[in-house]
Amino acid sequence: MTSKLKITIIGGGVGGYPAAIKAARMGAAVTLVEKDLLGGTCLNRGCIPTKSLLHAGDVVQTMKDAETFGVRCKGYAVDFAAMMARKQAVVNQLRNGVQGLLRNKKVNVVQGSARLLDPGKIEIAETGEVIQSDKILIATGSKPRHFDFKGGAGLELLNSDQALELEKLPKSVVIIGGGVIGLEFAQIFNSLGAEVTVLEILENIAAGIDTDIAATLGQIMTRRGVDIVTGAAIQRLFGKKGRITVHYEVAGEKKTAGGEKVIMAVGRVPVTEGLGAEKLGLAVEKGALVVSDQMETNLPGVYAAGDVTGKTMLAHAAAAQSECAVDAMFGRKAPFLGHAIPHCIYTSPEVGSVGLSEAAARERFDIEVGRFPLVACGKALVLNETEGFVKIIAEKKYGEVLGVHIIGPRATDMIAEAVLGMSMEMTVEELAHAIHPHPTLSESLMEAAMSMRGGAIHMP
Repeated sequence: MTSKLKITIIGGGVGGYPAAIKAARMGAAVTLVEKDLLGGTCLNRGCIPTKSLLHAGDVVQTMKDAETFGVRCKGYAVDFAAMMARKQAVVNQLRNGVQGLLRNKKVNVVQGSARLLDPGKIEIAETGEVIQSDKILIATGSKPRHFDFKGGAGLELLNSDQALELEKLPKSVVIIGGGVIGLEFAQIFNSLGAEVTVLEILENIAAGIDTDIAATLGQIMTRRGVDIVTGAAIQRLFGKKGRITVHYEVAGEKKTAGGEKVIMAVGRVPVTEGLGAEKLGLAVEKGALVVSDQMETNLPGVYAAGDVTGKTMLAHAAAAQSECAVDAMFGRKAPFLGHAIPHCIYTSPEVGSVGLSEAAARERFDIEVGRFPLVACGKALVLNETEGFVKIIAEKKYGEVLGVHIIGPRATDMIAEAVLGMSMEMTVEELAHAIHPHPTLSESLMEAAMSMRGGAIHMP
């Protein structure tokens, strides 16, 4: 009998624990090393807690709009402490679930910080324990990026982790950064009644998202009370009597924005410190581990997945990359295909996007574009959420779908259909002829495709 393949995974987030479960299921003896909490950033300080608070804000909005549906509410009160407690309860339940899954698969979970000694050996810093392995997967994730602004020393500037631990709802918030993280925090605090300003140095919010979608999201959030400033270069910060003032410049004009709290939402950076990467000769580029299309580093037998690779820094991408790495460890060398990774923003309305934006597609292909407005969708009208649209970009000659972009209710759920279709090289004709249930929001995808092939039914 041959001995089991010994695999050690460094990091228990969504780039680590799914790999541990898959590898154990495939027959490996798996050790998972985590220095903090199982579930990583996504479960503990990212995806899950923010969505819990975003949903709480949606409930508030439902209360505000209740009379539209013939329901009279005498009033409501925002209990921020209770919202935060529920957020934590959801996180705890899911983390306990991860612990149970690992236990069920007999994964050896070690609490501590791992350092690579050689391509088959790691050391636990806190205990000195040495673990020998046949294969190693590095999934140490990322951490909030920090910028040192003039005047910022000594001020209580919150990153996304710290914003999720607030005990009191601030009356006003300035968010530096208009990417996905900044916009979701803007949505949370705005929906709960805080005054919110978003300062983004680029000319558009939600960088990387199709510009039509990003512009529409900005317009809707502005109408709902979020002050969004693009092209804002931060000059300095000043704090006095529980308020922080941000001095910035737009097109040469000096301006200020102030709030009880300032949240730094300026992106994330890979976590590689403490791994011993330099000493071991691990290839690093722009702070991230360099990997092949099968997620292997330049050291044979050492793999990496998730944010530490600096590629698509999304939880679902990390999980997919880690599964690709485990397959490669077992000799199933299929490359990681990243052309159909969905990008989501959980604001209200939501944004779901996959594939090429219109601008990127035009640079490479002769394209056609189809649209369908949600104001023409029966289910959207029933929900009283008609702001938004579906946009499809396709290659003109063969009709292959190159990108799908949605802004509207449940866009983050609807985009999965496009992901599946694009993974199978779906054409516009196939999407247009696929029978969709009525009345649903998903019909809008079909109608957008139909608009490119003779015309949508519910659009002039």
